[in-house]
Amino acid sequence: MREIIFAGAGMGDFCHLTPEVRDAIDSADVVFADNRLFGLIPDGKRIIDIMAWWNIVHEEGRVVMLVSGDPGIFSLLPIIKKHYPRENITVLPGISSLQAVCAHAGETWHDAAILSGHGRPLKPGVFLNTAERNRITVLFCDSNISPSWACEKLGNMSNVDVVICSCLGAENETVLKGKPKDFAGHKFPSPSIILVRNKSPYNPERLHLRDRDFLREPDIVMTNESVRSVIMSRLELSPDSVFWDIGAGSGSISVSAGNEFPFADIHAVECNPEAADLISRNAAKFHLHNVTIHNSRALEAIGDLPVPSHVFIGGSDGELSGILAKISAMNEAVRVVVACVTLETFTEAYGILREWEDFEAVQISAVASKTLAPSLTMMKANNPVMILSAEVNKSLAS
Repeated sequence: MREIIFAGAGMGDFCHLTPEVRDAIDSADVVFADNRLFGLIPDGKRIIDIMAWWNIVHEEGRVVMLVSGDPGIFSLLPIIKKHYPRENITVLPGISSLQAVCAHAGETWHDAAILSGHGRPLKPGVFLNTAERNRITVLFCDSNISPSWACEKLGNMSNVDVVICSCLGAENETVLKGKPKDFAGHKFPSPSIILVRNKSPYNPERLHLRDRDFLREPDIVMTNESVRSVIMSRLELSPDSVFWDIGAGSGSISVSAGNEFPFADIHAVECNPEAADLISRNAAKFHLHNVTIHNSRALEAIGDLPVPSHVFIGGSDGELSGILAKISAMNEAVRVVVACVTLETFTEAYGILREWEDFEAVQISAVASKTLAPSLTMMKANNPVMILSAEVNKSLAS
C-alpha cells in the first residue's frame, strides 16, 4: 500500500518547519506542494504542484503532500481522504496562522470561532453574528474578504478590537492592532488573517423568544407566541437556510429565526414603513445582522431576493396566489408555510398547497390566562389560526 504523508509547512519559512516534516521531505520520492513552498524543498527532489493533486494516483513510493499552515484547518486533507479512502495517510502537524495570530494577540484559541473567506463565500451577517456572539473570532482572508472588508462591516462596535496579521512568517510580516475603524479602507497583502476580540459578547438568554421579549407597537400585529412556536416547527429551518418572511409585521418570525439560526440568511418583506422600522428595532435589540428588511410589497421585492429554501407567508395583501406561483416557477425545492386568519385566505392557500408535496394543515386555538385583578384570573381565547405547510419541487433537492 502506498504511503501518503500529509504534512504542514507552518507559515512557509524554513525555521517554522518541524524536524519531523523536514525528515519527511528529505525521504520523499515526490513532493506535492503549493508553488510558494517550493523553496522549502531540497534541490533535485521531484516536485508537483499540489493543485494537480489527482495525479497522486500515478505516483509510486513515498509521497509527501506539503500544505501551508496545519493540515487540520482549511486544507486539502478532507478531499484527499475522500478520494483515496484506502490509502495509508499519515498526518504531520504544522504551525498554523491561527496559532500565530492568537500568539500575537496574547490569546488562547480553544474557544475561538473560526471562519474563512479565503476562496469561499462568506455572508456579512454570518461574520457579524459570529463576532457578536464570541469572545474571539478568527477570519482567514483573501483579496475580496479582506481585513479591510471585515473592519468596514464591524464599523464602530465599541466593544471590539482587532489584530491583523499579514504574510506571517515572511520577511515582510506585519502585525497591526487597534479598533476596526482604524483599518477600514486599508489595503492588506494576501495572505492575511484577522482576529476579532469582543470584550462583551452577546449571549441570547434563550433561543425561543416570548412575546414579552419583543418591542411592540399598538397598531402593528404580532404573531402570538403559541402560534409562532408551531410556525417555527413547521418551517423546519436549518442553520444555512435562505428564509423569506412575507408580510413580516413586527418581525417576530424573522427575529425568532435569526436568533435561533444566526448563520441563516433571512429576508423580512413588509410594505408598512412603520412595521419595517419596528422589525429593524427588534433585530437590533437581539444583535442580529442576518435579517435584511425589504420595505416593499411582496411581488415587487421577490425579484431582488435570493432563491429561498424556506418561506413563511403571514400576510400577502391580496398577492398570495401570485407569490406562490413565483415560488413554484423557480424550479427549486422550497418549503412553504402559510398562516391563515380568514376563511378566504385559507381557501386560496389550500387550493394551491394541497397539490404540493407533504401537505399538512393544523388549526391553533390558543387560550391564555389574563389577570383581571390581583385575585382574579380568567382564560382568554385568541383568534384561531390555520397553518398550512407544503413543499414544492421537493424532488429537485435529492
